[in-house]
Amino acid sequence: MSTQLYEGMFLLDSNLVSKDWASLEKHILDLLKRHGAETLYSERWPERRLAYEVKGCKKGTYFLTYFNASGTAIPELHRDIELSERILRAMFINEQGLDEEMEKRKNKEIEIPPADLSFGDDRPSFGSRGRFRRREDSGPRERSSDERAGGSGAAAKSDAASSAPAAESGAVASEAGGETGADASES
Repeated sequence: MSTQLYEGMFLLDSNLVSKDWASLEKHILDLLKRHGAETLYSERWPERRLAYEVKGCKKGTYFLTYFNASGTAIPELHRDIELSERILRAMFINEQGLDEEMEKRKNKEIEIPPADLSFGDDRPSFGSRGRFRRREDSGPRERSSDERAGGSGAAAKSDAASSAPAAESGAVASEAGGETGADASES
């Protein structure tokens, strides 16, 4: 089988790393070897605060590897990583230029990890209560009597259209009958 160059990034629990780094590194390299991968280069990155908890961990240590493997080995490797309690997450990349990047890392031409890498505040902001906030231009929606009764279609549209002028004039919909205050006084 032909092999390709992959970059693998493993996220590890910092507590486990501080207790026994050697066995964690051996565990990852053994996983790669078991699936026929030839490890070319690896490096441990410093501990970082994670943007969000991963499997109950707030801090993590990244382990970067470059290895040659067949394309069929990657899904099997992912499966074994998911079963491993020592590895929080893993990601594999196969793209052009990885060999040049690996050589730069070996020669210490690339900073470990990149200084501009920020894991703290890179999540998108969705407002103070999350992304499901109410649009400021929309108020509470009045339901027509047909909608409250379970109807739909043209009747609901025409009822909503006829109640719009009443709602603009300040009339309030009655919860029980569904008629506007102006309509209720006429009957």
